[in-house]
Amino acid sequence: YIKRVGAAMVADVEKERTLVQELLQFKEKLDLVLSRAFCANEQFSHSLKEAFEQFINIKQNRPAELVAAFLDSKLRVGNKGSSEEELEEILDKTMTIFRYIDGKDMFEAFYKKGLSKRLLLGKSASVDAEKSMISKLKAECGSGFTSKLEGMF
Repeated sequence: YIKRVGAAMVADVEKERTLVQELLQFKEKLDLVLSRAFCANEQFSHSLKEAFEQFINIKQNRPAELVAAFLDSKLRVGNKGSSEEELEEILDKTMTIFRYIDGKDMFEAFYKKGLSKRLLLGKSASVDAEKSMISKLKAECGSGFTSKLEGMF
């Protein structure tokens, strides 16, 4: 079920603009089912993880680009209506989707492009939010992955 629904979501070209948000909602719904119906069983949890990894990576580099674009939109100044706590929660949830992506190097390229634009044009919502996101990436992928991003500040 997860692979089928997820593959349909990823394959729908018309919904690419909202794909990451829909994936976050889908993951949240499945996590709720996992915790309530299956008591957070480790085997079910592993199966959920494998299913997400499989369907997210159907389109090779596109998910990495879409996640980077989603983060870019959330970290821009124009993203009013979100408090620091809400933004932090969105970043945390997006990191769960990031973990499933195989093309992390492609994500880095797209994210770096967005970060440079935000910093050069003064469009960043907050330097703290930017640094928080980079620290999350550093915790996930190591300092080699984020050294160039950190150097941009």
